[in-house]
Parts: sequence; structure tokens; C-alpha cells
Amino acid sequence: MKVGIQTHIQKITELKLDQLDLSQQKFCEAPHGNIRLLAPAGCGKTLCLLFRCAHLVKEALPQHLRFLIVTFTVSAKEELQNRVSEDERFMSIQDNIEVITLNSWGFRRIKNISFSTKLLTSRDDYHFAMLNQLQPIWKKYDRIKDAIEQKSNTTPRKLMDIIDAFKSIGFDHVRQTNYELFAQRLKELREQGLKHKIDEIIDNLVRLGVLSSRVNRRGEECARTGDKDVHSAFFRFWREATQHLIDSATFTLEDQKYYAYLDERQKLEEGKYLTGAARYDHILVDEFQDINPLDLALIKAISERNRAMITVVGDDDQAIFEWRGATPEYILNPSKFFGVEFPHTLTLQTNYRSPRNIVEHAQKLIANNVRRVDKPIHSILDHDAEIDVRETETFTEAMDIVHDEVRRFVIEGRSPSRVAIIGRKRSQIIPYQIFFASKEVPFCAAEDLQIFMSNAFNRLLRLIMIKNRCESRQMRSQVIDDVLELCNYVKRYPVKRSDREAIRRHLSLSRASTTSESVEVLAGYRGPLKGSNKDGTIAAGMADSIRSFLQATTVRESLIKMGMRFEGLQIDLGKSEVDIFYTDPPFLYLAEYAERYGDDYMQFVEDIERAKEQLVYVPPMEDETDLSSDDDLWMRPLHLMTALRAKGKEFDCVILLDVNDGIWPNKNAKELDELEAERRVFYVAFTRSRKKVLILVARNLGSRKTKPSPYISELGL
Repeated sequence: MKVGIQTHIQKITELKLDQLDLSQQKFCEAPHGNIRLLAPAGCGKTLCLLFRCAHLVKEALPQHLRFLIVTFTVSAKEELQNRVSEDERFMSIQDNIEVITLNSWGFRRIKNISFSTKLLTSRDDYHFAMLNQLQPIWKKYDRIKDAIEQKSNTTPRKLMDIIDAFKSIGFDHVRQTNYELFAQRLKELREQGLKHKIDEIIDNLVRLGVLSSRVNRRGEECARTGDKDVHSAFFRFWREATQHLIDSATFTLEDQKYYAYLDERQKLEEGKYLTGAARYDHILVDEFQDINPLDLALIKAISERNRAMITVVGDDDQAIFEWRGATPEYILNPSKFFGVEFPHTLTLQTNYRSPRNIVEHAQKLIANNVRRVDKPIHSILDHDAEIDVRETETFTEAMDIVHDEVRRFVIEGRSPSRVAIIGRKRSQIIPYQIFFASKEVPFCAAEDLQIFMSNAFNRLLRLIMIKNRCESRQMRSQVIDDVLELCNYVKRYPVKRSDREAIRRHLSLSRASTTSESVEVLAGYRGPLKGSNKDGTIAAGMADSIRSFLQATTVRESLIKMGMRFEGLQIDLGKSEVDIFYTDPPFLYLAEYAERYGDDYMQFVEDIERAKEQLVYVPPMEDETDLSSDDDLWMRPLHLMTALRAKGKEFDCVILLDVNDGIWPNKNAKELDELEAERRVFYVAFTRSRKKVLILVARNLGSRKTKPSPYISELGL
């Protein structure tokens, strides 16, 4: 036994730091205390964390130290665990280190409650939990009750999502017991840069009818509410509903962290600190820039209960998950949010992955952000990547350039290469999926691009097929069905059943044998429609929109007309929670792509069907099931993704689409913090390449003249 211990100690003492660069060594040898480690991509962060642990173990001998390393994805967890168990340099400290995700930590805590806990994981679970388990609660709150009883079948699930959202942004149903405490927490969150997340939650409550609304000067529906209204209409219900679910041992995925946080806080208040072998001496948090308020609260509670030193690791320049409730404020000022001093800030200064000029240009770009820590980063590589900025007159020209680049790297390349086509918006990627599917080039597309699988996209294809046969003679029943199908999408919501039957009877009286002829009959309908139709105005307007679509002469024109005249297929954030199509309907880019089809509607539809067959499911980022680097899907040569999906990945060639003002940055970004967030997104996308970056700048988008993105000059190109 003594021999084994002596061998173990000898291996630890033999571990040397001379394998590391100077900035890495400085971190590993940093004195005891809380540390902020700024670790830009490609700087060897994972290796440094383990060397730091090994150095601290060596310094503490013969005392036994314990480390908790917190990661936010399963793949990061597995990478660290594999290093510890397989790398001979770290095998001697295996027993000192535990690597875990916060969800796993929370799930372990929930399992200790009872043997009959229920975890809600599906939409159906959410739906029935709200309707059944929480019924005694929501029946006491008139606005919640009205929303559930009067709105669509999706309302219960959406309310459960909002319950989770309140937890994720850091509300505490045990401690925020009155309006004053609720308002104070709202104030804190807004000061932390989370105003946009709060506004998003309020907007969702307006759409469900829980909060009152008004129409602004631009004709948009927005909240007519104050913090008191949010508190009385929803927050009091939220507190009761949250406690009711806990009492019935029913938990959502977000509750894994939320319940663990409540449990840690309670034990802290009871003075139950951890000691001896149960205590962690050091807690190291990876990707700290990506945490949300609930993550922060749980990490803080764990560290306080263990009385552990904290090391937060991340890169404020890569803080791009604000849509998920994260904020760069936490890594910019950890002392403020942990309530303890972080006397040491260190930076890993050597990039081992990116070519020299990629690092230099990226540093020029991100230096334009004010809210950041300046970091002197240099590349260890002595070669440059090829950076090519190309202006294009037409979408077809841009697509041909992209195809040539993919052929050069993937099809004709001498060694296996991977290419990423990156857009700021989902709709930019859709035509490339169709195009490469028609060329039988295998590709990997992220889950949030699976728009072809959406019901709304399938409806779009059905309308295209109706257009294709609109002048052909058909059975009268088919003609009527086609007109009614078109009617369902002209307005925001489908025609209700009683109106449909009345229109069907009206159309049946005519002898129209084509869809186009039947639309003229529709224009003369005087019966009930959309609650009015006085003097046939509603029917005439619907017929005019349908006529405009059917009279288009090309696939491109048909898509443009559909996007302009069919309200039921336009952007709708309420519908987008059920169908991803409505988040960003791809009419503009589909129409530009469809120019090559002329009036060949059948070929256009066939190519889309072929694209469907090519689609590959990649789990969403927020799930802990992300692909490992050796996964067969990940190894496909061509990847299509939005910029938010690019983080943590690298490619031989990166193609950035439509690097134009209004897209990079997004036209809706107005405030300084929004503009800086957009710049961080572009920074992440630009730095993914090992060999080449191709930046495409469109002179025109649709019929609109455009300007290059300001990021091009900020890069120094």
C-alpha cells in the first residue's frame, strides 16, 4: 500500500510545466486565490486546466485536494475526462478531479428526493403538466385561466416555457416574496444587460393574452404594461406553480439546476458547510462567458458551501449566447457577481490553431468593442490564410462562387477538407441546401436549419404545386379544394370551418374548371368571411392576393408574390414557437435562388424533395448531446450553419454569406450593447478557418441596393 502511495506521489512531483508556453505556465503557477482566466479560442485551455490542477496537487502534498470542473456540454466534459484517464501526465490525479455539467449535478440532486420523481422532457409532458397538475393553481388567476381556455392548443406548453424562463434568468420563488423584491430583481437583471431577455418574456405573455397590449406607431402589437402588472398577472402565479411542481416531485430540465440551487441555498442558510473528503477545494468553470443567471446562482452556491477557490475560464469576445440569457457582464466583472475578490486575471496569449493573419485581423475587428478586456493574442503559426473578399451582382453569381470553392476543397482537394458555409440568418442557408442536394454533395445542416421539415414549408410547396396546375382543367372538387387551400394563407389565420363550407357551396354553383377561373368566382362571394365581408370586400381582397400569385410567370416571381401577399406565411414570432418557418421565412433567398428555374415549377419542387433526403439532424446547442469531433456526421466535408452554431468548431475553408450592412450587423441592432454583441458573432464566425476565408458581399439583395458590412473595414481588409 505504501509503495503505491509513494509511486503516486512520485508521478505527481515529476510533472513539469516546461511543455507549456509562458502565458500557460503563468496561469498554472498562479498563487492561491480566485482567478479569471481569459482563454481565446485555440490557446490550449483544456490542457492548461489539468496542468493547473496537477500543479496545485503537487504544491499541497501530502494534503489531498479535490477539484470540481464544471462544463456546459457533454462533449467538453468527455474531452476532459478522457484527458485525465488516458493521458499519462494526468493519470496520477484522476482521484482528485470530478468533471460534471450543471444539469448532471442537478439531476443527481433531484434523484435524492424520492423514487417517484417525474422529469418533463417532451412537449406533451409540458402540455399535460400545465393542464392537469397545475390546474388548481391557474384557476385562481383570471388572466392565466382565460389564456388557457381561450387560446390555442399550444398555450399550456408556452406557459410552461415561460415558467422555465423565469428560473433561467435568476428569479427565486422562495426569496422574492413580494413586489418590492421582484422589482429589485428586475432592476438587477436589466443592469446586467438582460433587458432584451426580460422584454422577450413580456412579449410572449402579451401574445398569450396574459398581459395587455397596445398597437404602436408602426402598427406593431407590443406590451402595455409595467412591472406591477407582470407581478400581479404572472409572477404570483409563477411562484405558486413552481412550488406546486416541486411538492409533486415534477421537474423540467431547467429544474435540474433550479432545484439544486434551492437546495444548496437552503443548506447554506442552515450553516451546513461541506468538510473533509466531501469538500471541493477548487471549482473551475469552463466557458464562463456562456452562463445565464441561474447557472451563476448555482455555481456561486456550490462554491460558498464548499468554501472553495473559484477559477472562471472563458473569453468575453466569444460571448454570443445572449439569446439564451447569457451576458458578458459576468466574465467582465466576476468579483461583483460572486461577492468575492478575483485578484488574478491571466490571459492565454498564444493561438495554436489560427493562421497569423486571421488572428491579426480578428484582433483589429474586436478592438472596436468597448465592453471587453484587451488581450494581446498572437498566432504561433508562421503562415497566413487566404482571405478573399468578393462582391457579387446576383445571387446566382454568389452561388456559383460558393460551388467553385466547395469543389476546390471538398471534391477536387488532394486531402480531406471541411468547408463551412456560414450565414447570419437561417434563411440565407436554405437555397444552398437545395443546391448541394441537387448536386448530390453530402452536407451536414444544424437542427435549426431543418426548415424543410416544417409544416409551413410543406404548405408552401403545396401552394407552388397549385400554382403549377392553376390553368389546367381538373375535377371541380379539386379546383375548389385548391382555392380553399389558397384562402387559408392569404390572411394571418386560416378560414374557419363554417366560412369554408359557405365558400365551398358558393364555388360549387359555378362551372369553373380551373383554379384561376374559380378565383374569379371567389371575388363575387358575399357571405360571411373573417367576421365581416361587408359588400364582399374581404373576399375581393383575398381573390386579388391569390390572383396576383397565380398570374406570376416564374418560380421566382411566384415566391416573391407569396411572401408579399400571403400573410399566413409571413414572419410570426407567436407561430414560430411551434413552427420554425415563421422565425425567418426564406422568401427573399428562395426567390433569388429560384431564378435559375425559370417557369420549371416541377424541377424546383423535386430539388427541394431531394434536399429533404440529404438533411442530417444535429442536436441543438442547448441539449447536452452535441456531436463529438469524431462523429460520422461531424466528419461530413460540407457544413451549413448560422453563425451562432459556429462556436467551438474549425474548418479548412469558411465562407461568410452576404457580409452586408443590415445583415452583419443585424438591422435590428441599435443600442451599443446590441451592436457589440453582433460584432462578437462575426468575430466567432471569421476565426473558424485554418486555410481560407471567403467573404461574399452582395451588391443587391432582391431589388434593394446594399452596402458592405462595416466589419470588412474594421478587419483592416
